[in-house]
Amino acid sequence: MRRFSEIIPKLYLVIFLWLSLGAQGFSQQTTNIESFLLRSESLNQERQIFVYTPWQYEKRDLVAFDVIYVFDAQDREFFDLVHSSLNFLFPQKKFIVVGITSPANDKIKYYRNSDFIPKPNEESVAKYTDNPNAENFWRYVSSEVIPYIDHKYRTTNTRHLVGHSLSASFVLDKAIHEQEMFTGFICVSPNLGYDNDRLANDFQKIDFFKPAENKFLYVSRANEAQVWGSSWDKPNEKVTAFLRHVRDFGKYQVVVKDFPEFDHRAVFLPSIIEGLTLLKTFIEHNPYPIKSPAKDIILKLSVPEKTDEAYITGNQIGLGNWDPGKIKLEKVSDFEREIKLHVQFPMEFKITKGSWETQAVTNQSTDSNENIVINHAENNVLQLKVVLWN
Repeated sequence: MRRFSEIIPKLYLVIFLWLSLGAQGFSQQTTNIESFLLRSESLNQERQIFVYTPWQYEKRDLVAFDVIYVFDAQDREFFDLVHSSLNFLFPQKKFIVVGITSPANDKIKYYRNSDFIPKPNEESVAKYTDNPNAENFWRYVSSEVIPYIDHKYRTTNTRHLVGHSLSASFVLDKAIHEQEMFTGFICVSPNLGYDNDRLANDFQKIDFFKPAENKFLYVSRANEAQVWGSSWDKPNEKVTAFLRHVRDFGKYQVVVKDFPEFDHRAVFLPSIIEGLTLLKTFIEHNPYPIKSPAKDIILKLSVPEKTDEAYITGNQIGLGNWDPGKIKLEKVSDFEREIKLHVQFPMEFKITKGSWETQAVTNQSTDSNENIVINHAENNVLQLKVVLWN
């Protein structure tokens, strides 16, 4: 395994300060974080939720965003590091980030670990003093949190999960057993040893060819084997040995990375930077699956000059398959262009003058030059405005 020099932890500290301070100043002007309580029937508790929305979310009122769910957000640094890093690692793609908290509640003897540990199959439940409740927590996440977020915010159907330690174990379990609901799984130092190595054993049974769409799985490890010994090392070695013999990962891109210079908590920083960077590359090579029925919509576009020609190009045949000069809008007045399109959602597209050198910044995009993603057209009409041409 490639090892980092002793200077690397200091380098990551500098990067962390840069991300935190830079994003703090940036977010004061451009981003928004909401905090609210969500009543859970599955848990019979109220839970705090954090939601980060990107720059100009309210102004870009047609655009839909992929969602990253971050567990253990009761420790705000986990949630904050993820959404802060995105502004630097994904300048041309924006996300909604949801922080799911797992606070301790001494009155009912319910603790953070309760959310992530399932009821044991191999060992006595008496061994686990934290009231294992992962099954109900999963119902809370899948049946309450995600539907609420999809209803309240403009989301695509693409979701990613991020977890650390036992919440990483929870994320890895979903990569094995709930493959279709999520696309990316970032697991920072997961515990594979509970219930007689249950998660390590389940991982060895994973069907890498089962998902309909490609998946991204990132697993990192710190110095836990040195600190905690065989109870941590043994199940990890099971997984390592299994992966060495896998010839074809099918629909999965699997990355396992060791950071022996970092302890169990500090490893979250380098893991998130690398995991999100690799996720970025994965996303670039795996466009949105087009599954919805095709429908007719009308795109109406306001342009700044009478002589402006306008083209649309995007992620499907009805949008020209990313040929910037193929589909031209009709001139219906001096400053209005219009076209009838036969499309499927999500639409991912850009407006040009007929070439990549003449892209538009619109009221639904920013000067970062990102693609516009729309998952719904009210009354089958989209109204956009060109602010300027690049």
